Amino acid sequence: MVLRVVLMISLFLGTVSRVADADTLPNPSASDTLPNVVFLSPDTSRFWHMVAGFMEQVAADLEVEFDVLFDEGRHRLSYLKLVQQVLSREEKPDYLIIMWKEQVTAQILDYARRQSVKVFSFNTAVPEAAREKVGSAPREKMENWIGHLGVDNVSGGQLLARMLDQRARVLNLVRSDEPVPVVALTGTLDSSAARDRSLGLLEATDGAGSELLQSVRADWSELEARDKTSVLLRRYPNTAAIWSASDGMALGAMDAARRAGLRPGNDLVVGGIDWEPEALAAIRAGDLYVSLGRHFMGGGLALLLVHDYHRGYDFADSGQSASMHYQFKAATADNVDDIAHMLAPENWKAVDFRAFSRVFNSQLREVPVSAERLMDGFSAALMKQGGR
Repeated sequence: MVLRVVLMISLFLGTVSRVADADTLPNPSASDTLPNVVFLSPDTSRFWHMVAGFMEQVAADLEVEFDVLFDEGRHRLSYLKLVQQVLSREEKPDYLIIMWKEQVTAQILDYARRQSVKVFSFNTAVPEAAREKVGSAPREKMENWIGHLGVDNVSGGQLLARMLDQRARVLNLVRSDEPVPVVALTGTLDSSAARDRSLGLLEATDGAGSELLQSVRADWSELEARDKTSVLLRRYPNTAAIWSASDGMALGAMDAARRAGLRPGNDLVVGGIDWEPEALAAIRAGDLYVSLGRHFMGGGLALLLVHDYHRGYDFADSGQSASMHYQFKAATADNVDDIAHMLAPENWKAVDFRAFSRVFNSQLREVPVSAERLMDGFSAALMKQGGR
């Protein structure tokens, strides 16, 4: 398996400089127009601006008509309103790329269906409560829901908890026969990402390795995380690890720890999720132990899949599911410089993302579409531009 992944990454990298010579004969089922795609960002945070920026570069390479709208309300009802505004336009997009929102996404899919607009969802899992209405996978009950791409948030929550446990023990913050005391910060109630990451946390903190003292909602807010962590540290002065469902909240937690006279990275360990540039800087400084990420590229991958679908190369055309998943990767002091190359916009511009499209590369049409392999290919191409 490892050899196969290496070979496919080499194939991707080799095609970056040869796209112009690739087989671009159209598929008979292809549309003769370029796709018009609107991405609806769930909020205005640094992470989602990074997602949108990466998507814009992929769109430019693929010549996709692309627009981004940000939900300033950061709530499921404001997100629904944003969808309604887009679908009320006289010139409607061909596709919406959205994130699942608890309690409203089934409405979004149905409204888009009535407007003859196709939908691709990404980043978070499909909630159990919604599956009765929309099906457990795209195209099962709603034909206009063409695909779903998700990072495994449950495994991510587990991985983050286990890495913090291991680091706390390396630092001798607890005796070898004691569980690591953990407090946790999670996101909004309507976020399935927050829910699934927390589920992974609960599965990893069984009391034998780590013990979860308390988990609180900080709604993805750095300031709210700082304030709530201050309360948690007073309530649980023996805290050895802070688990955070996002880097922004982790930064707020470290601020609170410093205000309490503690040294993050020495007196307690902190980890987050998102690969935000500020988090990588904190890893270099030794304050933040780990950040899980690469899902900032998920929107770009979703856009690539939509583009190829529109041009006649369906990502589910080999009988595979239209729902795909991939895993987080960890950034630590050992690889933080490599990860930073992946986040640099100048490196995004240096990669020709047509190299990953089946429209422009006939040899890729013979290989089943794999989200994990494509994300590995994106990663390798970006690190190559950084000289790694």
